[in-house]
Formats: sequence, structure tokens, C-alpha cells
Amino acid sequence: MVYSQKTTEFSSLNQHDFQIKGDFIKDAEAVILLDSGYSYYTDSLELVFRHNTRVKILTEEGKSWGNVRIPYSTEDSLINIDAIAYNITPNGEITSKRLQAANIKRENVTEGVVTSYFSIPEVKKGSIIEYTYTLKIADWQNLNNWYFQNEVPVLKSTYTTAIPSFVLFYKNLEGVKGLDDLQRSPEKQTILESETAIIKETYVMDSLPAYVEEMDIPGDDYFVSKIKFFLAEYTLPGKETQYLLPEGYEELAFNWAGDPYFRQVYSRGGFLSEKVNQIYFREFSALKNIQSFYYYVRNNFELDYTNESTNLEDIYNAKAGSPQQINMLLTKMLNQAGFDAYLIALCTIDNRPTYPEYPNFEIFNHFVSMVRLNGENYFLDASDKNLLFNMLSPNSINSGGLVVSRTAPGFVPLEFKFEDKEQAIGNFIISDSASVSGELEVKRDGYSVYNFDYRFLNSNRTYNDYLIETIFENIKWDIKKHEVNDTFEGNKVIKEFLSFTRAADSVAKNYMSIKPIVFNEYEENPFPENERQNPITVYTPIVRKGSYNYEIPEGWVVQKLPQSKSFALDENKARFMYNASQKGNKIIIEYSLDVNQVIYMSPEYPQLRGFFEMLVQLMNQQIVLIR
Repeated sequence: MVYSQKTTEFSSLNQHDFQIKGDFIKDAEAVILLDSGYSYYTDSLELVFRHNTRVKILTEEGKSWGNVRIPYSTEDSLINIDAIAYNITPNGEITSKRLQAANIKRENVTEGVVTSYFSIPEVKKGSIIEYTYTLKIADWQNLNNWYFQNEVPVLKSTYTTAIPSFVLFYKNLEGVKGLDDLQRSPEKQTILESETAIIKETYVMDSLPAYVEEMDIPGDDYFVSKIKFFLAEYTLPGKETQYLLPEGYEELAFNWAGDPYFRQVYSRGGFLSEKVNQIYFREFSALKNIQSFYYYVRNNFELDYTNESTNLEDIYNAKAGSPQQINMLLTKMLNQAGFDAYLIALCTIDNRPTYPEYPNFEIFNHFVSMVRLNGENYFLDASDKNLLFNMLSPNSINSGGLVVSRTAPGFVPLEFKFEDKEQAIGNFIISDSASVSGELEVKRDGYSVYNFDYRFLNSNRTYNDYLIETIFENIKWDIKKHEVNDTFEGNKVIKEFLSFTRAADSVAKNYMSIKPIVFNEYEENPFPENERQNPITVYTPIVRKGSYNYEIPEGWVVQKLPQSKSFALDENKARFMYNASQKGNKIIIEYSLDVNQVIYMSPEYPQLRGFFEMLVQLMNQQIVLIR
């Protein structure tokens, strides 16, 4: 039953409470003055969660905070809801209006989830609203996580837990902000008819800015300030200890490897014998044979997230499965062929950028294969047809991979073995009539190949689509020849050749200017925001190199040559060089960009932005000729 509990003792307010000002709440529609939660256990080990929130409404748009929705499981019990709105009159008198029980509604949102909702009366710009509710949680093991940060600024957020000593929760604090205070005190309570020690802890954060949704954040909502709880073990009075989570990652990997589902990876499968014998050639080197198995699985198995079979033979026969199933099958084939192969569990960057101190199964959301040859680890992901041999997607390279094995459990380091690398060479002749003719060659390696193929080989597109797009984007160019070909130089490489004639960028009598860099990807700063709240990822190491030769027509001289300059971020996290010189009637432009660090924390962002601001200025310089 839902009801408005008239006996709730909301805090008394004074005029000072209505005078919230400062840069902290600038442009906010509302500010949470206090957000407090309390989770505790009753004598019968029932879990109760109480939540109280006080909000100051700052704008007309902020009145929407008076419309409150409380979602919870259909298995849980909503014990009470109460709410009140405070307003201050021009003469300083504080008035209040309480929520009536009849105005509390309830609806089923999705299967297993119900929402109670209400609108607090007389909410207006300048109001302070406060509401509280109490839930009895159906599953005593499901201790509430707590989000300190919200979509509007929070002046103070507190969460208190009172947990029996016979229950152990792993606790993970996430986000960039640490606790402002942690209070801990022991208590005594009778639970399940036994006197029990209780550990009461209160976690506090003050002055939290509104969480900002930004592009290219590593880790979903990882950087929202919060604390999460995972039940690891418990010993009920008079009962044996129940272990739910391992003490360390090695134990987790060892336990996983012992599961019948994962054991398939390391056992021989008769259904694979014929195919393994077909692929394996004694005349080939070991590395060549490993490549053969990788390309066979990558090229012949399709993604099918609906295949729920736990039998790898079913996956082999269907030639389709989830990424995990496909890479488990690849690992099994490599082992059956006599190679030292392992299944690797990963937590992807978009899931969370670091591993928590305490292990839990939920963070691992991707599985790949690893084969060890002559002391070197080769990482293989056959579920993505655009990946090259020994290449993992940028999203997968997150500190380390957990080896699912009974003999060698634990982490192996992950690092970028490829860069997003492009090299351009251009040779051009400038005519007396202000046209530019010549040839451009571009070579793409590593993740540049992966990104290019991901763009043009997915959704039934081809390289020809790129050629067509080039023509339409440069409709005034006279393109004489344009080719894109892939070659194999230990791994796939894409080479592009372009021959064309175009007009100078600016022309007047006895004057012309030319932008020397063709297909300049840095016409604008890729980091336009002045500052960021969250870290940012550039996904992969980046390498760009260019060399351009321009021949000046007879009778013309250089009025302005592009400026030469080189600079770098601290510790060479990124560096750039641009050099322009003239030798006789030729102008030579050379540049190189190396971005070595992939994730930048928010304090590093202004320097990263400034680095690319200078880069953009240099890359968009012009050659100016007069006669």
C-alpha cells in the first residue's frame, strides 16, 4: 500500500536556506541541497532502503523536479512516500504545502519494474521541495548502489549503510572525485535471534557539479561519482559460509576455466578433426598456420547474437555465433592443432576504463583468443571481419586481459601493436594560369586500414563508394585517375593513388594562394570545447606523415611561405612538426604528427586542445605567390 505519511519530520527551513548563489550553480535549473540514503537490516534480515531529497528550484524549467518518479521492483514493497513544497513570501514568511496520498499514482513500466509517481503541489521558481520514501527490498542480498552525482549540481550527498558483520560486500568507488568524508562506527543488533555486530558507514561527497554528457568518454557512466556494492560472501547464524565472489582475479579465471562451458576450449573435439587437418600445413611456419586458422574463422563465421547454444559443435555447424562463441571456437581449433592458445576475458573501454580492486564477473563483456608462440602473445578477435591479424579493436585494449585457464590463470598485459597510420606523398606543378596539377599517394597502415574498412566495407559498401564520394566532394576538380587498392605487407595495407588538376584556392591579378595539404583532416580543431568534466579518448595512437613538392611557374615568386614549427605535449604524449622550405623553384612541405597517449584526463584536456589548435593553424597555412 502507498500512502503519504503525515508524521514525516522534514527539516525546518529559514530564509537563509532560500539564498543559494554562486558559480557552482550558475545556469542550473535546480540544485540538490541534500541527497541522503540509508540502507539497513531489520531483526529478521530484511533489507530496508530510505531515501530523502531536498531540491531548490532555480528556473521555470526547474519546476519539472517537482514531478517525481520512483522506480522499483515488483518484488519490493513501497512502505511510504511523503513530500512537501516550501515557498517564501515577499515579506519573508515561509509557507508549505504537503503532498496528499490521493495524488500518488502507480504504473507498470516494464516487466518486473513498477513506478510510483506524483507531482508536489505549489512548486514554482524559488521553491524548495523535499520528498522521502522507504522501500523494503525483496532480496536482502541486493544492497543499493548510490549515485552521489546528478544531472544538476549537488551541494551534499550522503549514503549510510548498516551491514551485519557476517555479510561481506566488495565496494567500488567510481568517478573522478573522492569521498569528502567517511564515518565508520560499530553497533550491536539482534538479527535472526543472534546478537550481531553491525558496521555502520556513512559516505559523504560535497559540492558535486552537474554531470555532463560528453563525446568520447571512456566507460559508459563510469565517471559519474557513485559507489557500488557486490555481495562476496556471507555466513548466516548457524550456517556454513556461502562464497559468491572470488578473492582475486586469478581465482576467478581458475573457476571459470573449470566450468564445463569453458572447458570445451581446452578439450579435443572430434567434429573439428577434419577441418583442423585441412587448415594445418606442415610446410608452413607456425605463425603462418596460426594466421590460417584466424582467417578461416574470421572469414567464414557470421555474428549471431541469438544463438544461445552452449555447445561449440553447434556453433561450428551453424557457422554463426556471438563474439564469445566465435573466439572460443577459434581458441579450441588452435589448441587442437597443437598451439598454446587461451581464451581471454576483457572489460572493454566503453564499459569501464580500469579494473576494480575487487573482482566480479559482470565487468567482463568481451572474449578474444590468445596464442603464445616463442614467448610472444598474439591476440586474435575473429568476430570482427575488419580486424587485422594480431589486432584487437581499440575498445578492447584496456590494461590487461584475464586468461581463462586452470594452468595459467591471471592477467596478461594489453598494448597497442598498431597505430592509426597514414602517410601522404604529393608532387604538384603550379601553372601560370593558377591551376595545380599532380599526383597524390596515400598509404594506410594499422588502425587506419581498420577504420577505412569499417566505414566502407560494412553495410554492403565498397571502396568504390569512397571514390564516388571524392568526386562529389570535389566537383570542380578534374580527376584524371583515382584508385584504391589493398595489398598484403605482413598485414593488409591500403594504397590510394589520385591524379588531378584543380584551381588555386584564391586568385587575383598577379596573385594566387594555395593550401598545400590535400584532404586535410585537421581543417578544424577536433576538440572544440574549452574544458571537459570527463576524460576523453582518442581511441588509438595516431601517426600522420606528409611530404609535398610544389613547382613554382616561371615569373612567379613566393610572397609568403608557410611557417615552420614543432611542439609537443608534456612527456611527448603528442608531438607535431611542420616544415616549409624553398629550393630554387620548388617548395617542400613536410609534417609529422604522433599521438602516443590514448586517454587524457580532464586536467590534461586544455593542453590537448591547445596542441591541436596550433596544429590546425599550421596545417591550414597557404602558399602565396605573386609576379
